[in-house]
Amino acid sequence: MKVKLIALVVLGMMLSGCFWNHQVEANEVGLILKDGASISQVVGPGRYSDWGWFAKMVVVDTAAKTITWDDPDLVTNDKQPIGLNVGITYARMGDSESAELMYSQYNSEARSDDALALQVLNRIPRIAKEITARYTLDEMLGVAENSEYGRTSITKDLFELLAPELVEVKIRLLDVGINNISPSADYLSLLQDKANAQVAIEVARERTKELDEQLAQEKSQTNIETERARRQNLVNAELAKTYELSPQFYELERLKLLKDVIGSNDKIYFVPQGVPLSLVLTGDALGETPIFSPGQ
Repeated sequence: MKVKLIALVVLGMMLSGCFWNHQVEANEVGLILKDGASISQVVGPGRYSDWGWFAKMVVVDTAAKTITWDDPDLVTNDKQPIGLNVGITYARMGDSESAELMYSQYNSEARSDDALALQVLNRIPRIAKEITARYTLDEMLGVAENSEYGRTSITKDLFELLAPELVEVKIRLLDVGINNISPSADYLSLLQDKANAQVAIEVARERTKELDEQLAQEKSQTNIETERARRQNLVNAELAKTYELSPQFYELERLKLLKDVIGSNDKIYFVPQGVPLSLVLTGDALGETPIFSPGQ
C-alpha cells in the first residue's frame, strides 16, 4: 500500500509542471514559468526548484555558435564576378530583457539552434551584395594601387551592417571573418600575367644595376691602365733623354736586351755573300757554311 502511494505521488509530480533541483549551466539562462505559460523570473547559473502545479523551467543556451555562409555569384563595383565565403560567430543575448523577448516573440529561435542559425543566414545575402558592390575586385583582393581596402575593410563593413539587424532578434554578433574571396579564373590568369610582368621588370632592373656596376668597374680599370700608361710614357721620355745624352748607356741597355735572344743550344749560320739562301736551307750550297754555336 505504501509503495502504491509513493508511485502515485511520483506520477503526480511527473504529470504536473513542477521541477526540482533543475540546473542552469554557466552558458545558459533559465526562464521560470510559474503558470506554465508566462515568464515570472529570469535566472542565471545555479539549481532551482518550484513545486507549483504548473511551474516549469525553460533553459536558453547563450553559448557562441558558428556557421559558414557562401555565395559564388556576387558582383563587384566594377562588374566582376566573385565568390565570397564568410564565417559568422554569434550567440543569444543573455540579459533578462532579451531572453524574455526572444522567448516571447522568437520562441523557436530561443529553443532551437537550427532556427537561430536560419535567422542569421537569412540576413547575410542582402548585406553581402551591398558590400561587394562598394568595392572593385582589385580593392577587395587588396591588390589595387594606392588602396587601403581589402579583407579588413570588407569585414568591418559586414560586421557593422549585420550586427544591428541581429540585435533586433536578440542575437549578439561576436565575430565575422572572410574565409575566402574567389575571383573568376580569367581574372586569376590576368593577375598571374601581371605578377609575371612585374617580376620581369624587377629582374630587368637588377640586371641594369649589374651592368651599370660592371661598366663603372670597367671605367675604373680603364682609368687605372691609362694612368699607368701615362706614367710609363713619362719614364720612357726620361730614358730617351738619357740615351741621347749617353750613347754608351744606350748601347749597354741594347746589349742587355740581346743577351737572351740566343740560347745556349742555338746555332748561327753565316751565309757567304752571293750564295742563294735556298741552297743553304736545302743543304746544297757549295762548300761548307760556317756555323757558329754559342755553346762552343
